[in-house]
Amino acid sequence: MSTRAGRLFLALALGTAAFLNGAEARAAGGTAQVSIEIPAGKTRTVRLRNLPRGTHVTVRIDANGKLGVALISGAQLKSRTPEALFRGVLDRRMTFQVVIPVSGHYFLILDNRRGSAAIKARATIQAEHDSTRPSPPSPST
Repeated sequence: MSTRAGRLFLALALGTAAFLNGAEARAAGGTAQVSIEIPAGKTRTVRLRNLPRGTHVTVRIDANGKLGVALISGAQLKSRTPEALFRGVLDRRMTFQVVIPVSGHYFLILDNRRGSAAIKARATIQAEHDSTRPSPPSPST
């Protein structure tokens, strides 16, 4: 795992810790960037640790080619039939937003399995939990 990816995890963990420990704070979160090279025929994953339910996550990805992109929970990743919170294809640039429905770890997956050349990408991830915003309802099981 790259040092930049480690910084991303640290930044998001600190933002999450600030929210969980800051009883006075109305909003908490953080922004982190990670640069990744995805070889042809491969995928790369960025782990977003301990995101609380109701966190608003904005992801912007800039790349020098076409990639599949998905954001999936750790629980869904282990499922036989995983369902992504977000799925799309980028061609050079993409921005998307999601609200985390269940607290836990999430994974940003960058997929270059159909590519014939390595792709360089930079992801900027912003996580914000605002206690004044209503949280989405929990999915029923």
